[in-house]
Amino acid sequence: MAEEPHDLDCSPEEHAVRARTERPDRAFQGAVALFKALSDERRLRTLELLSQGEACGSEIAATFDEPLSTVSHRMKLLEQAGLVARRKDGRHVHFSLLDEHVLHLVRDALDHAME
Repeated sequence: MAEEPHDLDCSPEEHAVRARTERPDRAFQGAVALFKALSDERRLRTLELLSQGEACGSEIAATFDEPLSTVSHRMKLLEQAGLVARRKDGRHVHFSLLDEHVLHLVRDALDHAME
């Protein structure tokens, strides 16, 4: 539903001036990068899979029926965005959500979308 122009047609003098946030620019830049990383369905599905616990890269590839190179690229992007951690064990590379914040972010986003 498009807003009509007059819906926003008030003057600034009609409202109290709000203080700008105290958060540094880097917080907003980091959040934008995080949301960009989450903006792909396959990446979000991968994070949802990891919400169930750590998984090896080959497990993720098998789950989504994808080449390991595709999964490797995705995991590198998610790691660079600060969403996942990697742990090497011999030939296996295991991935997990970086922390509880990521778990809540993924679950809240999916829950909110279902409302």
